[in-house]
Amino acid sequence: MEYIHYATIDSTNNEAKRLISSGEIKENTCLTAERQSAGRGRQGKSFFSPDTGLYMTVVFPVDRPISSQVTVTTRTACAVAEAIEECTGKQAGIKWVNDIYINNKKCCGILCEAVNDYEQGRLKYIIIGIGVNIYTREWPEELRNIAGSLVDGENEEDIEISGIKDKLCRSIAEKLETWIFKTSEQEFLEYYKGHSIVLGKMITFIENGESKEGCAVDIDENGGLVVKLSEGTGVPDSDEKSEALYKTLSSGEISVKVHM
Repeated sequence: MEYIHYATIDSTNNEAKRLISSGEIKENTCLTAERQSAGRGRQGKSFFSPDTGLYMTVVFPVDRPISSQVTVTTRTACAVAEAIEECTGKQAGIKWVNDIYINNKKCCGILCEAVNDYEQGRLKYIIIGIGVNIYTREWPEELRNIAGSLVDGENEEDIEISGIKDKLCRSIAEKLETWIFKTSEQEFLEYYKGHSIVLGKMITFIENGESKEGCAVDIDENGGLVVKLSEGTGVPDSDEKSEALYKTLSSGEISVKVHM
């Protein structure tokens, strides 16, 4: 793994795309930055990126069918959760699709992108952006009740912040390769479900501009969230997940709010 570090950059994902376009990335590469001036999250949202966090993008040059990227996002969540737990001893939870929570607060966001050769139907580069709040204390108003940090509430004087950043960065980078390319479907699903903070809970999701409610009951083999809808004819007579009562949500088409 090659490591490239920046003091300040607009976005590590943006820089990764620039380096790919210029032909400068030939091997697995990890880009990191002390801060981002235009950090990006999922669904076009900005990502608050002061120098109190870890901002990294891992690029994997590949040559695989485009369809093989379907579980990259959810497998990335597993890699990050495992790295956080090993490096900090804290329990990490995954809010579908890929937000990482510590003590009911979001401490990490993930943005997975790709460079595809559509003519050949091949995936050429996997781009994985990860932002972790390490010891952020001051938040914009819209994030104060949502976001948290890995060392939230702890004495900064007792924490070697740069050491945590480096250790966590390298742990995540190493685990990403294992989770994405080597971990079996069964092991991935068991870990993801075991760390899910939405399974068994009522959720609200937005689909095509319409708000709906249901109970999150399962994660399928593609990382989709299976929801038993609140509306319908009631509890089915069998375990069959009929289309009328169940909906499988896929990444990118909805937003989820857990009723904690």
